[in-house]
Amino acid sequence: MISKDFIIVGQGIAGSLLAWFLQRHNKSFIIIDDARSNTSSRIAAGIMHPVTGRRIVKTWMADLLFPFAEKTYREIENQFSNKIFYPTPIIELLSNAKEFNDWMARSNEQDLGTYIDPSFADDAYDDYLQPFFKKILIKKSAWIDTSSLLTEFKNYFQKENNLLNEKFLFSELLLNESGVIYKDFSASKIIFCDGVEAKNNPYWKMLPFLPSKGEIITIRADMKLNHILNRKIFILPIDDNHCRVGSTYTWNFEIPFEVVDHTAAVRPTVKDRRPMLGLHNNYSQVGIFNGLGAKGCLLAPFFADHFAGYLSGKNELMKEVDVMNQ
Repeated sequence: MISKDFIIVGQGIAGSLLAWFLQRHNKSFIIIDDARSNTSSRIAAGIMHPVTGRRIVKTWMADLLFPFAEKTYREIENQFSNKIFYPTPIIELLSNAKEFNDWMARSNEQDLGTYIDPSFADDAYDDYLQPFFKKILIKKSAWIDTSSLLTEFKNYFQKENNLLNEKFLFSELLLNESGVIYKDFSASKIIFCDGVEAKNNPYWKMLPFLPSKGEIITIRADMKLNHILNRKIFILPIDDNHCRVGSTYTWNFEIPFEVVDHTAAVRPTVKDRRPMLGLHNNYSQVGIFNGLGAKGCLLAPFFADHFAGYLSGKNELMKEVDVMNQ
C-alpha cells in the first residue's frame, strides 16, 4: 500500500493548483485524472476580468485576487520556463449613451477607477468591427494559456510519480476511520476537483451547481489586435493571425475569416460566482474544491493556496467559500 497525505481527483485548474500549493506545505499526494481533452479547464479562454457581468460591479475580492494570481502564474512560468500569463487590456464595446452612462455611474459607486479608462479612442479597430458608440479600456486584465498550463503540470506530476492516468471509480474507494483507500493508495483525505462531474458524485451531488456550457471558436483572420474585445462575448488575440472567439454570438466582421477550430465544454458554476471548498459534514475524509466557473483562472490560485493552508492546519476556511455553508 502506497501512503499519501491526499488523493486528488481531477487535474484541471483546481486540482493542479491545489497540488501545487500542497507541495509547498510538504504534503504528499496522488492525482487521478483520465486526461480528457474537452474539459472546461482545458478549453477555457482563461480571461481574467476585474469587472463582473451586466451589473458592472468589481469582481469579488478583485484587489486581492488579481495580484495573487499574477504572482502565482509568474512563479509557475519560472518553474516550467514556459509562458502562460499574458497581461492584455480588455476593451468593452458600448453601443449607446445609456450604456456609457451606466459604466461611468457604476465605476464611481464601485471604486472601479483603477480598472477602467473611458478615454480610449472610439475609432480603434473600426476597420474590423462595426462602429460602436464608445470603447472603454479595462486595465489590469489578462489571459492564461490554460492548455499549456495543464500540460506543464501534467508532465511535472508524471515525472514526480504523482499522477495516475485513469478514470476514477467510486467502486474502488473505501472510507475508514484513518482516512481513505483507493486501489493501492491510502491517504488521510480525498479531495474531489472533478468539475462538472460533481453532479454525479455521491458525496457532493446535493450541491447547487449550475452547469453552464461554453463554446469557443478559433479563427484565422488578418486582424492585428492588442486588446481583448468584449461585448457579451469576446475576441481574444492569441498570435498575429489567430483569435479565439466566444461562438455563441454573431459578430459582424468587416474582414474575411476562417474557422480553424471549435470546442465546447460544460463548467460547474454557482449562483454567487464563488467557489466551493472544504470537507464533508458527515465524512471528514472527503473534501471538494469546485465551482470556479468562468472566473476559474482568477479564483483558483488564491483559493487553492487558502484550501491547502486549511488542509495543512495553517488557517480556517473563509465562511464565504466553505462548502458547509452552501
